[in-house]
Amino acid sequence: MIKQVIRLILIVALIIPNLVASSLAFADAAQTSIQFCWAMGKFDHTIYYAEIENRDDRKASFDTLLEISGIDHHAVKCSTADSTTHRSVRARLIEDWLESEFEIVNTTFLSDLGY
Repeated sequence: MIKQVIRLILIVALIIPNLVASSLAFADAAQTSIQFCWAMGKFDHTIYYAEIENRDDRKASFDTLLEISGIDHHAVKCSTADSTTHRSVRARLIEDWLESEFEIVNTTFLSDLGY
């Protein structure tokens, strides 16, 4: 009986920190703010997009990146949301874009250069 109680205490002691860490990670993920920006090319049938977590507004930076790259584009659009909402919005937009005639280009790796 004592061995079973000790075994149960050890199991609980091993599980609780993982549960707490998972809960904290989930809470942090829910509070993570993600900005998602995109623009349609005027002449190249392409949609350019970028996303960034927990940063200041990058709309101007994204617009400048497109201009520096010589890409004529329509107005940049951005949305900012928590990570759960962002994933849903991003999935819906990309699905819509994939069903269109547009090519999709992820410029995230270029968009954080500080333009």
